Amino acid sequence: MPEQPVLSPARARITALTESGPFQRTIIVLIVLNAIILGLETYPAVMDSWGGVLEAANAIIVGLFVVEIALRMYANGAAFWRDGWSLFDFFVVVVALIPAGSGSEVLRVLRLLRVLRLLSAVKSMRMVVNALMAAIPGIVSIGALLVMILYMFAVSSTVLFADMRPEAFGDLWSSTVSLFRIMISDGWPDLVVPMSQEAGWIAGYFIVFNVVTTFIALNLFVAVTVEAMNRRHEVEADLTGGHGEERADDVQSEVLAELRALREQVSRLEAATAQQ
Repeated sequence: MPEQPVLSPARARITALTESGPFQRTIIVLIVLNAIILGLETYPAVMDSWGGVLEAANAIIVGLFVVEIALRMYANGAAFWRDGWSLFDFFVVVVALIPAGSGSEVLRVLRLLRVLRLLSAVKSMRMVVNALMAAIPGIVSIGALLVMILYMFAVSSTVLFADMRPEAFGDLWSSTVSLFRIMISDGWPDLVVPMSQEAGWIAGYFIVFNVVTTFIALNLFVAVTVEAMNRRHEVEADLTGGHGEERADDVQSEVLAELRALREQVSRLEAATAQQ
């Protein structure tokens, strides 16, 4: 097992600071305040009255984000650039530093990425995102199945209902759009109900379509995601010894306290040796 690099006292203190609960909670509060400011900036009346204050507060918060990123880069060293969440935070802060003038609407919109920093700052949110990433293979497979089912029903609907409702089922694309509306329960009043009054079996046809797509295929997405989250939770529990995040924080605090005590003992021994 490779030996862990020995951190200098200053770097160890910065690492303990950036990983401490109060520091992380402060960053979460700043992210929330920044999100509120970005929302208030969309109100012209608010900007006319408090524009200067909001812009100053926004600049201060961005400056604090820069300080936070700089501390984490110093504390983690090269490991900072190997962590996906750290790279995401770095990108968001860099975007926040780019001046967005009146003609840079895209850059102004990209400032909203700062809100997404909650994903990296809150551990439970990170777990959800990691679970979704782990569930992508299953989601892609279910999505392919749903596309095949939708395609089959689009072709059959075009053949069956093109003469009855040419504006909705006249071609493959129109049928796909209409079926998608029916799948999300938007097209029942103006598509399914009038057609079923002309032929009763049509309602049964679209009921089968809804059962296969909405109640089976779409619920599989939920099942796969929940299963991935359960697996992720089990992994987190194993990594923390089955005691959750609070136990992990307690262990980390104990280790840091022991390191500080050990450092003090070494300093006293060095002082005693120097006197002798």
